[in-house]
Amino acid sequence: MNASVCVRPFAACGLAMVLSSCAPSGSATRGGGELLDPVMGDWQGHRVSVDGSVVPITVQAIALGEQKYRFVVQNRFDVRDSSFTVSYEGMLDGSRLGVPEHPSWVATIEDGVIAGRTTLSEAVHFGLNHIVRLSPNLGATAPEGAVGLFNGTSLEAWERREVKQRETPVGWKVFDGVLEVVPGTGDIMTKRKFADFQLHIEFRSPFMPEARGQARGNSGVYLQGRYEVQVLDSYGLKGEDNECGGIYKVSAPRVNMCAPPGQWQSYDVAFRAPRFGPDGTKRDDARVTVVHNGIVIHENLAIPGPTGGAIDEDVQLPGPLLLQDHGNLVQYRNIWIYELNP
Repeated sequence: MNASVCVRPFAACGLAMVLSSCAPSGSATRGGGELLDPVMGDWQGHRVSVDGSVVPITVQAIALGEQKYRFVVQNRFDVRDSSFTVSYEGMLDGSRLGVPEHPSWVATIEDGVIAGRTTLSEAVHFGLNHIVRLSPNLGATAPEGAVGLFNGTSLEAWERREVKQRETPVGWKVFDGVLEVVPGTGDIMTKRKFADFQLHIEFRSPFMPEARGQARGNSGVYLQGRYEVQVLDSYGLKGEDNECGGIYKVSAPRVNMCAPPGQWQSYDVAFRAPRFGPDGTKRDDARVTVVHNGIVIHENLAIPGPTGGAIDEDVQLPGPLLLQDHGNLVQYRNIWIYELNP
């Protein structure tokens, strides 16, 4: 029988929701509290059908640059398969939102509220409020005995991935309690190596509305330097194994919990190294449980071997935590590991 991943308690109960006008510290705002984009993000409200019935709806608005957006409409947030899922491409012109493929759909946006009407058969009018849903695990305090890897000021625990550059200071930037990728300086990893552990790490993707796919806020968290939990701005997308929360080329997340770019997110990861018999034969794969923004997206998942970009294939040995430089200004903070007894 395969042993499951054993973890210390952490929040796994969903996102905390606040109105975007509050401009919380974890939301997609600039330093002064100004929203990065007036339309991008989560919207929640209702539509009124022709027969007068009121139906709840949620919308994830993805910024595409040049005042263009993709609106993903569902009955509720955080479901992979919904009884009602549609998406539209729209444009913002002043305070007016339009959908070129459905000219009968018109709306206005003002003070965090979208209101509109349509002659489409399924609804007469609709109203939506802009909300910000934050991970309940942001700012999680490391338990007694945990190994602090980044406290906002020091990179003493880290070194460059490239062996020939180990004596050279880490090239990433530290400011305002944040660790930021400096593109081209290379991956960084912890000097200390780990076997079984629970990891807490917070990250934020940059706002890159013109970018697409793997060019949009790409980085990665490598457990033992071998098993990647993908970091990517895949807000509002389906959620594939190469998108945010995916175990690269192994498993897509149960649901896409990626927050909008510019908003702090959290991973809480329980990792169990592969097990081997006395003769060196593998008895069980590496196993991982991942909680993304308070929701379990992988549970006791078996990972058969190192994923792409791993530091080595020496899976019987402990390994470092590695953060990937993929050329984008991804930020990290509040990183700690609690080692688990095998």
